[in-house]
Amino acid sequence: MPSKRRPQARRSKQPRAKNDTSTTVNITRDRKDRPSSDRSFEAKRRAFDAIAKMRHDGLSLDAASREASTTPATVHKHLPAALRRSKTGRWIATKSDRYVRLLSLPGAHGPVTVRARGSEEARFASAYLSSLARWARTEKAYELAPFHGKKIGNFELLTAARVLKPLRDAGLLHLDSLYAALKDVA
Repeated sequence: MPSKRRPQARRSKQPRAKNDTSTTVNITRDRKDRPSSDRSFEAKRRAFDAIAKMRHDGLSLDAASREASTTPATVHKHLPAALRRSKTGRWIATKSDRYVRLLSLPGAHGPVTVRARGSEEARFASAYLSSLARWARTEKAYELAPFHGKKIGNFELLTAARVLKPLRDAGLLHLDSLYAALKDVA
């Protein structure tokens, strides 16, 4: 019986220098977080939405997935570690998870796609956007004070009024969704 071999990352044909200690890039790791299609990207986004509804609204998996326009099977497929069984046998959402989410946040020149690692960073980004919306209405500095100098992924959040005012006036602070669209992902 022939053995099944896993595909290996392609190596460069160029010879390495004697003192070169670099390692080969694992291609499969780079592709892990990227969706294979529009359809799978949107399915994962709806699964994140269902998990959020379970955590914040206390809904069951069936009710949350119905509200998020998906199925419980899709949530299980894309986010299995975000669910666990209760003592009664029902599926409940874990308190947090470590899944990478692609978020859309306001940058100095318009929306920026940022990789948030885990539900805690996504929750923090959501709180930032809520405070930013309140700041846009009132221009009170205390709205953005808790976010000064903080980062999500490797992106430092904008809190300076001199940077935010032109963005607000140009309409670039009003983002449609916390999650980035597939067209924004490069």
